[in-house]
Amino acid sequence: MTAADSLLKISTYRSIAQSLPVTTLGLGAVLLSGLIGVILNQPSLQDDGINASLTRVSGAFSLMQSFHGDSKRPAPKLWNQRLGLVRAANLWKRQGRSIWWQGWSDDGDAYLILPDQLLATDSKNLRKHQVLGLTLLGSDELHRQQLIQRLKRQPERPAQPTSLQSRCMQRLANAPAVFWTSDALAAISGTTATLLQQASHGCLALRLIGNTLHWGGVVGDRSLALAASQPKQGWIFSVSNRQKPAKFDEDSLLEVNGARVDLILGKLLSRQIIQEPLEAQYGVNQSIRSRLALSPFSLRLKQQAKGAYRAGLQFQAPLPGGAAAWASVLDRVSNHLEERGFQRINPAKNKDQKSDAVIWKDKREGQNKIVGGWRWLQYSKNSMLLSAGLASLPDTKPFYQVLPISKLLALKLNARPSNLASLGLMNGSWPALLKQADSLHLQIEPAINSSNLKASAQQAWWKISGQLVLSSAAESSDDSD
Repeated sequence: MTAADSLLKISTYRSIAQSLPVTTLGLGAVLLSGLIGVILNQPSLQDDGINASLTRVSGAFSLMQSFHGDSKRPAPKLWNQRLGLVRAANLWKRQGRSIWWQGWSDDGDAYLILPDQLLATDSKNLRKHQVLGLTLLGSDELHRQQLIQRLKRQPERPAQPTSLQSRCMQRLANAPAVFWTSDALAAISGTTATLLQQASHGCLALRLIGNTLHWGGVVGDRSLALAASQPKQGWIFSVSNRQKPAKFDEDSLLEVNGARVDLILGKLLSRQIIQEPLEAQYGVNQSIRSRLALSPFSLRLKQQAKGAYRAGLQFQAPLPGGAAAWASVLDRVSNHLEERGFQRINPAKNKDQKSDAVIWKDKREGQNKIVGGWRWLQYSKNSMLLSAGLASLPDTKPFYQVLPISKLLALKLNARPSNLASLGLMNGSWPALLKQADSLHLQIEPAINSSNLKASAQQAWWKISGQLVLSSAAESSDDSD
């Protein structure tokens, strides 16, 4: 297995048995799990008919990805599996730099998708199905029949030329790109899918330059076909190759700065099964949930050299109303923790701190480990920060970062996947190359500008851009998983 094959490999969908403790990393990981290592160059133009063909077949797949061919390298493993070694080698040379596609559905097997003309003189004994100039190749006859049934259930209405769906298909037809649906998200992210609903559907353009994979596109919480409104300049899929990897704290495994908590917790906070215990046990009513949902925040995951946990999560937010407004909620949290057997510790207050810290320890069964806590920090003359820790002490100094209003940024994420993986914090079906990457960086902003970034109910679509910096180990990996 060559590095190129590894770059084109995506793990088969399967449920995640153990989810990552820090679910926001899942946002970056899920967006990349179908993208890793595409070999990119300048796009080759194809007929507009391919756009319509991809639109027609896309409804049968939960994830589709487009690739440039590269006859200087061996044929990808999927080509060998679907075409046979000899035929795959011959057709791969004929493919040249033209675009080909790979699709996944809920049956778990990958489908090879090629232009009809490539197979015009060499298609004998293939398990294929042809749709509007495309040949779709499954793993066996059962999967071919399942594909045909899915296609029959899809509407044949063409997408509007300027629609988000059409622009996405145009990108897939002409250059490396990927699109996915909520089914793909659920299959890849398992139990964390609910926390990633702002990006449950999406389409990204891709470009690999050196050891860095760049991407740019649009994500949202509904099907691309339902994007009725669009930006003034139209839907644009562009990838910047001038971005430099962001620098962040060397001790941090993950850092996230967001304009609103509901960007990662919105779907959870809206569920009745979550709302009822929050209100009954902690007094977190609708008004409090709304204030929390619209609060900006920063969080980070830091490696811990000693203690019961390999890493600890720290969170800071300028919650509206400050300590007085949240006193009753935190008191009820304290009562609940005491009922469960945790012990409260009140360390001495430093002269620079405006309030006492509340630290919780687990001393049951002979243990003596810190499980978390909180304190309030003076952030500015008129505002206070809630500084909280989980499996960690709350930080005594502000690390909260305000996102620039002028850039309308909604969320920024930086992570060190290889470090997370080495600590066993990336369990699941993430691709090997992602686990080996030195760093991951992404940012999200509203696709359709609003005068108020906090008007979350009206914001369904987000522009996303970022990059994955591959390590030398990842570049030379021959891991086929």
